[in-house]
Amino acid sequence: MPENPNLPPPQRLDIPMSDGAVLSALRYPGGATPSPVVVTITPYRKEAAQNADLVAAVLDAGYDVVVADVRGFGGSTGPYHGVLSEREAQDSAELLEWLADQDFCDGRTAMVGGSYCGINQLLAAVRRPRGLRCIAPWIAPTDTYRDMWKRGGIPSHTAWGARTFLNSSREQTRRDGLRHFYSELVDEPFDTELFHRADFTALDVPALFIGGWQDYFLRGTVRGFRQAAGPKRLLVGNWSHEPFLGPELRAELVGWLDLWLRDQGDHSADNVRLAVFGADEWTSHRGWPEPSWTRWEPVAEPTTVDVAASLLSVPPAPPTPVNVLVDLATESGMRLWGESATFDLPVDRPTELLGNVGLTAVLSVAGCADVDLHARISVVRAGGEVQQVTEGRLRASHRAVDAERSEPAAPWHPHDRAEELPQGEPVTLDVEVYPVHLRLAPGDAVRLGVTVTRADESGSPATVTFLPGTTVLLPGTR
Repeated sequence: MPENPNLPPPQRLDIPMSDGAVLSALRYPGGATPSPVVVTITPYRKEAAQNADLVAAVLDAGYDVVVADVRGFGGSTGPYHGVLSEREAQDSAELLEWLADQDFCDGRTAMVGGSYCGINQLLAAVRRPRGLRCIAPWIAPTDTYRDMWKRGGIPSHTAWGARTFLNSSREQTRRDGLRHFYSELVDEPFDTELFHRADFTALDVPALFIGGWQDYFLRGTVRGFRQAAGPKRLLVGNWSHEPFLGPELRAELVGWLDLWLRDQGDHSADNVRLAVFGADEWTSHRGWPEPSWTRWEPVAEPTTVDVAASLLSVPPAPPTPVNVLVDLATESGMRLWGESATFDLPVDRPTELLGNVGLTAVLSVAGCADVDLHARISVVRAGGEVQQVTEGRLRASHRAVDAERSEPAAPWHPHDRAEELPQGEPVTLDVEVYPVHLRLAPGDAVRLGVTVTRADESGSPATVTFLPGTTVLLPGTR
């Protein structure tokens, strides 16, 4: 990134940490000095080309930009303590306070960035570092168990560890990071202290949450926005897990920075902007909309399908635009699996769906001690085009639900114990399917697609039967 002709030459900074480690950073001056400083802290290397678009957008707005390597990566030293560790969050807070004291900074800082560089903002902000005025996490998880490593209790995002730690450039981080990731995080079946989550009751720093309708962290983005205690704003567009800044993201980001770093603009009561899926149209809302609910019972007669050996053994999904490098490389994006059975709900009048989708699957399994249920919601347009919209997943042994923490279409699974899967008897799986914002016309249909894969050690044939009583909760608009 330093050789990018569209960016000014960066100043290299070495920032001391309280335990003796040093964080390596690049500072891009944005104009007048002193000025507010906008910070990104990354495990993907501060020189990476993917940072250039963000740096350019913030520089164009007249702010200094600092991009820093997390400890143990790139030029930053110090022992590595694990993914998003408490020590790493402390480093972020110390870095922000160090910057606030420099001559080039006017004492005000902000944090920005997507994905990993989004959740580390939340973990730093709850520490209330001096000088931090706002954060802007986009396409970011908020619960590392439920959003990242064990979605529905199923290991996911597993390729991330090898790609990230093997590129850390530091031998000890490669060894310790890979051991921690694969021996502890991925191999740990239940929710433990290894899985860090932000305390949103303590998040009073103004936060701009940005998500995409087809981003695999969308659930976390919406939950984070709803739970955050301070001033907040939410933008959800027609994106997958894509780190670039399009026009909408750039405008929202710069407006948010100007509001909290320069006191320019106002904090609108309509603090939610949502794109309509597949359309160049946006709606504004005061808070996350509360839907009315429609119950759809898709299974009229018992429907039996084979339990697939893995997602690699099911038919390919219908063609849908997909960011292949992102979704396939992480092994956890949407649109990566086919459907063993589908059920359609015809639409006979103009319909708008906005909110979470809930699936209560009643099924019986024979020949398999545990299974993973993968569910997808698609739209079948009147002309026959299939558009995959959203998904949900759950491992059957993790089906226990905490009723007090659950909401309609959003069951809360504690993921703290395994429940045996009875053979040949009805069992209920409550699956949280990610939110949607759809406009449907007469002649369209909503499609539920399901695939069941085995999650036990047997190789013998197995079947699953979907039973009447299976319900899909669809979110209508009020």
